[in-house]
Amino acid sequence: LLLWIENALTPLEIRDQLNDSNSEFNKSLISYLESCHTGEFIRGDMDTVKDNLNEAESDPTYLKATQTIPEAPPNCICEECESGNQCIILHEWWGRFKQSVNDILIRCNIHTCRPRFCLNNKWKSCKARFPRECHEQTKVDEYGHIFFRHMEEYLNKFNKVLTYLLRCNTDVTCMQSGTGIKAVLMYV
Repeated sequence: LLLWIENALTPLEIRDQLNDSNSEFNKSLISYLESCHTGEFIRGDMDTVKDNLNEAESDPTYLKATQTIPEAPPNCICEECESGNQCIILHEWWGRFKQSVNDILIRCNIHTCRPRFCLNNKWKSCKARFPRECHEQTKVDEYGHIFFRHMEEYLNKFNKVLTYLLRCNTDVTCMQSGTGIKAVLMYV
């Protein structure tokens, strides 16, 4: 999905406004973009997620998240929801949501280099450019390029809600240049 908003700022105008790291535009845009995609598991690192999955799979009633349909959030009208307090029913659903997303990510989104696939070239280096460079926090360089927080080197960025709903690999990226956007349009 490529979304372009009519009369929106051009990538060049966005870059110019991003150069001021203290501006409200910079903070708001970074916050929004970070909410749209992430490069890490919801709870824990890859080893923790694998351990949690192994534990869950030991339960005979366990179903793989990739083989189920998503559970809708509860339509709760309890007193806690009405008063704005933490609702236990909604809290439990969010826990299942997070577990499902991590389950799907570990099954579908982890890249493994293989000699007959991505390493099949004269340099024997990964064509998919893994492992990815990790960043503990989002940064903007002097050219306006955004290096997003990314904590898992063998995981592409993804959107939690898309992953939950589609139940498959959902790589998501931010098109930061006119050249990049044109390249995607030519590819599609």
